[in-house]
Amino acid sequence: MFSVDGKEVSDSYLNERFAEDFENKYKTVPELNLYDIKENKQKEEAPEIYVNKIKRYEKGIVLLEVRNNKHKKVMPIDKTEAVEIDHFPFCWVIMDCRPESRAILVQQKNDAFKNTDTVVGLIVDYCSRELGLVNLNYQMIIDKRMCLGSIWDIVKIRTANGQDRVKSLSIKIDGKKPNDKNEVDTALQMILEKLAAPEGELKLTSDDNARKILDETKEDVRNTVDMLIENKYRMRIGFDKSGTVEYGKEAEAVYGIADSVCQNFDSGQLEMMDDGKEGYAIEVWLNTLVPEDDAHTYIKTERAKRNGRGKKK
Repeated sequence: MFSVDGKEVSDSYLNERFAEDFENKYKTVPELNLYDIKENKQKEEAPEIYVNKIKRYEKGIVLLEVRNNKHKKVMPIDKTEAVEIDHFPFCWVIMDCRPESRAILVQQKNDAFKNTDTVVGLIVDYCSRELGLVNLNYQMIIDKRMCLGSIWDIVKIRTANGQDRVKSLSIKIDGKKPNDKNEVDTALQMILEKLAAPEGELKLTSDDNARKILDETKEDVRNTVDMLIENKYRMRIGFDKSGTVEYGKEAEAVYGIADSVCQNFDSGQLEMMDDGKEGYAIEVWLNTLVPEDDAHTYIKTERAKRNGRGKKK
């Protein structure tokens, strides 16, 4: 915390400044100056611009559309060879600048950005430049909210409303004395013994959307997973869109939201809330994410700075 022009610079002060900046941009030129310095084809460092648009700003909530710079090959109707064209897939970004919350939430969309950290970094760099934080030796710190919920919590959250699906489950098998009371453990250890292997890995996969891996509603599936957990097997859950989670390690919190919630906020379409008043569903949804002790046991990890960005306070 420090002072600028007689004003105390705190987290709440910066949050207000961010909100003011986003609101002014939305009312004038609805875009942010997002760029990163990269090496071009001539091996020269140059800024790479990311096209974006502030779709809506209201009451401290920002809905931003950010596009990546990609290329893809297409086959023209009148050609015999594929040609490469520019491709600019986008993802949604929700920024919550309300007084009680400071958050950047990025849509997991692999065809746009493989890593959501890239988008967060672009926005953090923009805020640091726009408010002159780097010149003031003030560094923005990114806190990732993590999930320590049960394996079933993780699957439920990521697959809610069909937004993602489990496509693989890998089980690491370490040679040890089998638990005779646990039939799954006994079977896995017998496989290692028969093949004279000290360790191994069993991987289950499915590309069929109609088939569910880790279906909690099936008693046999739940009992099998519970027996694996009981005997401390390491499991990796592969999701179609949101990457791989190793159970037992901290996983990044993922919150499900329907596309219609963002679309209605974008178009300014109010909805009837549970209290009988009109409002935006996105605001209600964000309110459920503010508490640190919410139902899914999300916590904050140790603070870490982005390499090469900003200066220490």
